Amino acid sequence: MKLHLLISVVFTAVWCSAATASVISLDGVSDGSAYGNTATTSWFNGHKSELSRYGEFNNQLGVTTVHYGVGQLAGDSSGNDYFFLYLEAPIGAKNMIWQNLDWKNNYPLSNTDPTAGLTEDDVASYRVHHETHHKPGDMKLDFNGATGSEKLNILNSSGGTVFKANLAGSADNSFGLVDYKDSVDYLFDNSLATNSLSLNRDTPMSFELMFNVSTQNQQLVDYIVNNGLDFHLSPERGLLTNDNVPEPTSLLLFGGLFGLVGLGRRRRS
Repeated sequence: MKLHLLISVVFTAVWCSAATASVISLDGVSDGSAYGNTATTSWFNGHKSELSRYGEFNNQLGVTTVHYGVGQLAGDSSGNDYFFLYLEAPIGAKNMIWQNLDWKNNYPLSNTDPTAGLTEDDVASYRVHHETHHKPGDMKLDFNGATGSEKLNILNSSGGTVFKANLAGSADNSFGLVDYKDSVDYLFDNSLATNSLSLNRDTPMSFELMFNVSTQNQQLVDYIVNNGLDFHLSPERGLLTNDNVPEPTSLLLFGGLFGLVGLGRRRRS
C-alpha cells in the first residue's frame, strides 16, 4: 500500500489548496472539471475476485479517476456549499446495458440489430466472467441481473467497508451524506432506458454523491486514495481481451460498516 500513501500526500495537498468548485448538477454522471479536483486510484472487483481481471484488495489491478470538490447544487437557491464526489467503474469493466429476455434460452443472442436490442457482441465478454462461476449459457443480463447487486464500496485499511452505495437505490447514511444519484438514475430521469431495455453502451457504472461540508470529507477521500475502491461487478466486462490491466505502480498521481438507511429509491419502468 506504499503507493496509496504517496498518492494520499499529493491528494491532500491539492484538497487543501483547492478553490471552491462551480455549480454542480446531481444527476449520476460526471460534471467534468466542475468538481475542481481529480486523483487517480486503484480498484478491484469484490465479486468473485479470484476470477476477475481486476485483482483483489491486496492486489488491485483496476484504475479509475476520482473527481471531488466543494460547490453549489444546481437549482438550489439557498446558496449552500456541499462536497461532491464522483466515482465510476471504467467503461471497459461495466457499461449500462440490459434487456428483459429469457437469457437461459437465448444463447447466443440471435439479434444482430444494435438499435433493436442487445447483440452477442454486447454480452460476450460479460459471459466469460459469468460462466467462470455459473453454468454455460446461464447468463442474467436483464435489469435486475445487470444492476441488482452492482455497488460501490469505500474501504478502510483492512478492506472493511466504511461506506457503500448501490445501483438498487440505497446508500449508507453516513459521512454527512445528503443525497446521491447513479448512472441508472441518469438514464431513467432522461428517458434513455426502461426496466425492459437499455442500449447505453457508452455509459459506465457511476455514482455521484453529495455530502455536507465537514472534516469528514477529507476522511472520506483519504480512505479512497489510501485503500482503493471495491466496485462489485456481477458480472464484469472485458475478459475476452488480452490487453494488460494497468498495474498500480503505473498510476498517475493526479488525474466499520454502516447500515443501509434513508436514501432508498424505487426504479421507474
